[in-house]
Amino acid sequence: MNDNYLETKSVCKYFGGLKALDNIDLSINKKQLKAIIGPNGAGKTTFFNLISGLYPPTKGKIFFEGVDITNKGMHKISKIGITKTFQITHIFPRLTVFENVRLAAQSRTTTFNFLRRTESLYAVNNAAREVLEQVHLVERAGVKASELSHGERRYLEIGIALATNPKILLLDEPAAGMNPAETLQVTELVRSLVDKLGLTVILIEHDMKVVMAISDEIMVLKEGRTLATGTPKEISSNEEVQRAYLGGKN
Repeated sequence: MNDNYLETKSVCKYFGGLKALDNIDLSINKKQLKAIIGPNGAGKTTFFNLISGLYPPTKGKIFFEGVDITNKGMHKISKIGITKTFQITHIFPRLTVFENVRLAAQSRTTTFNFLRRTESLYAVNNAAREVLEQVHLVERAGVKASELSHGERRYLEIGIALATNPKILLLDEPAAGMNPAETLQVTELVRSLVDKLGLTVILIEHDMKVVMAISDEIMVLKEGRTLATGTPKEISSNEEVQRAYLGGKN
């Protein structure tokens, strides 16, 4: 397992006079699941937006596989294997589940032929079916995305991300709005992305049961700065973290 598969060095993001992120250092290994937690406004989503290329950092550097990817932009960063899902699902509601995933898989082909029937794209179709198996949506393949339950839509969004063949997956609150049964299922699914598929996952999640159950390491942000980094056991026993976020005694 290679150290520093993805690394940020002294990353800052300022919006005018507001320091949304201030000197954030992160490193993650291959096949590791790292969670980022913190109160609302701590800078978690902003940090995701820097890694995924949506925003350029004001200061600092971002490295992937030893290569400087700072300021590469979202499209190029996605192409090199860093894919982000969103807190609010981004799907095509009028297309079927299969069509949503197939479009994502097709986006990674080298050429497009708009006169060619999609059914003839065997490799793309096979890739889409494999992804649907991974996210447990095979039986819903022909259903329009608009007809899915909330939990199924979350699985579909993860499936769309997987279809782009990522190396690192950024998951923004995958368990948001789920009931306990759905939360358990998505927890198992997210962990399987690392253990079975060999992906590297960075997770933002407010459900602390999910975070503690599946994370290899946790980074805690507060007011745009790193408060603590450690294993779930270390974070759960950290008094500063308890005071700031986990409801410990003041």
